[in-house]
Amino acid sequence: MTHEYIHETRLSQPREQVFAWHERPGALPRLTPPFGGGPDQVRQAPSDGIEPGSEAKLGVSVPGTFGMVHLPWTAEHGEWDPPHYFTDRMAKGPLGEWEHRHVFEETESGGTLIRDRVTVRPLPQWAGKLNDLGERVMTPQLNRIFAYRERQLKADLAFHEQHDGPRLTLAVSGSSGLIGSQVCALLETGGHTVVRLERGGSTGEGVIGWDPDRGLLNPRDLEGIDVVIHLGGESIATRFTPEKKREIMDSRVDSTNLLVRALGQVPAAKRPRALVVASAIGYYGTGRGDEVLTEDSTSGEGFLAEVCREWERAAHGAAAHGVRVVNVRTGLVLSPTGGMLKPQLPLMEAGLSGPLGGGQQWQSWIGLDDMAGAIAHLALTEDAEGPFNVAAPNPQRQKDFAKTVAGVLHRPAVVPTPLAGPKAVLGTEATEELVAASHRVDVSKLLASAYRFRHEDLRGCAQHLLGRGH
Repeated sequence: MTHEYIHETRLSQPREQVFAWHERPGALPRLTPPFGGGPDQVRQAPSDGIEPGSEAKLGVSVPGTFGMVHLPWTAEHGEWDPPHYFTDRMAKGPLGEWEHRHVFEETESGGTLIRDRVTVRPLPQWAGKLNDLGERVMTPQLNRIFAYRERQLKADLAFHEQHDGPRLTLAVSGSSGLIGSQVCALLETGGHTVVRLERGGSTGEGVIGWDPDRGLLNPRDLEGIDVVIHLGGESIATRFTPEKKREIMDSRVDSTNLLVRALGQVPAAKRPRALVVASAIGYYGTGRGDEVLTEDSTSGEGFLAEVCREWERAAHGAAAHGVRVVNVRTGLVLSPTGGMLKPQLPLMEAGLSGPLGGGQQWQSWIGLDDMAGAIAHLALTEDAEGPFNVAAPNPQRQKDFAKTVAGVLHRPAVVPTPLAGPKAVLGTEATEELVAASHRVDVSKLLASAYRFRHEDLRGCAQHLLGRGH
């Protein structure tokens, strides 16, 4: 027996605009929730948009594995009648049957009503009435998934309405990473063209091949690009051995120097107008305590502060070529699928989280959607220039951060963890700079640039990312 699930979303935007958003590359990653209970990992984007025969490959997290174990899911698009409806079904996957019909209707006010109609059989046909039990288990998960999709769609459409200037062509490095993939998806759903800078790849449609390790990038490939966004770099979540330190530093500074040299060789009339480069609030170093840190605060002590200084110095070289330069000093990015939150979730779910190293250190956090949104905003805002602290306006002490996120999961956060634990894994230096550092950053400059946060408070952000409490 199959069961039917219906979710309705009302939007102020006209139907043609809303349907066009769904047709663009990036729609699937933007609508895919990062929590379990449904497809929560895009492994392959749709091969041909939402047209019939287009396929996408996703992963479904197994309940109880905290997103660490996924089962494959292949979605195939079927009937399609723009701007009225399109359909997709599970061609391969863990359920007995799944078909999703997306219907778009005009409202009397000129807006749009989206009616998502899902026909689902949780188990194979022979399971009989066990499917009724499966339906009762799935319904709360579907409520979470479609509530998330509705919030994402409304926020993304509002972002694009705010940034309604000419559509641009942007080159993005680190496009497959946690942040870069969402930056690309957000820009693409707004009608911008994204060209991905891929290491070791060959230049072709939608791709610029480059090799920072060998200093290879053809300046001609940057002709006609409006903005370059550079997000790549070796992971810092590791022991700071001499070898790793070199890799962390060189992967950022050398690649940025290569981009700046290439920009200088592009004819002025065809040169990108802006270079947006990642940095981090690690720029302010260790030992800052309760100090409120603005973009004018001095850089601090420690290896990561040195990396950020050199990284930003390299990027500023593009200003000599008339290029607008933005340094994105990123805060602690929150997502169940990566960043600092992912490794904490199993402990939080088990009720074993709490103050870390005393819990007094300030954590300047930011949700993944706001991080992607802020980077896209700074790329599209022509008068944004120089360093920007990119974090939510309300930093938390670590003990309060743990209590709030664990509270969203309905778990306590009272188990203290000494720094000896992280030190055993990361070593003393990395622990002091990654775990114990206190950064209380001020984001007035970002707010003054007219960026509109989706989530200014931690509880609301955690509820959205974890699909709880809404």
